[in-house]
Amino acid sequence: MNLSEPNNSILQSVQRGLQILKLFSATNPVWGITDIATTLKLSKSTVSRITSDLVEEGYLEKTHNKYRLGFSLLTLSGVITSHLEIHKESSDTLKSLVHKLGETAHIAILEDLEITYLHKIECQNPVRLFTNIGKKNPPTCTGSGKILLAYQPETALQELIDRGLPLMGPKSITDPQKLIMELQNVRKNGYSICIDEMQEGIISIGAAIRDYTNEVVAAVSIVGPKQRGIGKDASPYITEVIKAAEEISEKLGYIKALDQKRLGNLR
Repeated sequence: MNLSEPNNSILQSVQRGLQILKLFSATNPVWGITDIATTLKLSKSTVSRITSDLVEEGYLEKTHNKYRLGFSLLTLSGVITSHLEIHKESSDTLKSLVHKLGETAHIAILEDLEITYLHKIECQNPVRLFTNIGKKNPPTCTGSGKILLAYQPETALQELIDRGLPLMGPKSITDPQKLIMELQNVRKNGYSICIDEMQEGIISIGAAIRDYTNEVVAAVSIVGPKQRGIGKDASPYITEVIKAAEEISEKLGYIKALDQKRLGNLR
């Protein structure tokens, strides 16, 4: 028996499902089983099975034996739109940050309790970093990750801890209690700093980006080697990273004065 057959079958079904979804457009918003089967050169039984699965998951809607796109796709498109907006609104600020500090800057988000990089601008003398666009990294070892984790609910943190805290660099935090204390300090200070945690000899500093709802939606960070200025005196780097985060937040509609007023009313 070929053990790869089940996986191949699943992959083929996913590919066909995506092919079906790609058929729907503004000019052809409604499709029937026969039309889909003919266009994609698939059997009607195969199309019927896959469309049923897509309907069940909300990616298609069935009306009078015809299909149109479902509302589940709106959720996905909303995520993409949000990420594109963050990328667009952060670009100029990120360039300015790199120009001022001379180190590589990033915009990152938290996806499934992992850091994903949306934007990266390298400095003139970059060092080798594991931070390519789209790459995922453990959040406990990066400046971006720590600041984003600091605003996660306890259930998410517990899930992260249950997965195990990885040892990436020599100073990675692998003790759950130490991590919790660290995140409390990060939230109190308004920034995060990692030294030798993702890579030996590397420092990263992160600050939170908020949107118009006051939610933390991303993080901006600066990363550089300890032998340069960032390792000698991190204070000016921290100040500039916080400023950059506030600037991007304002571009996304965050109003700091209203947030401070809200906090004052809660006290």
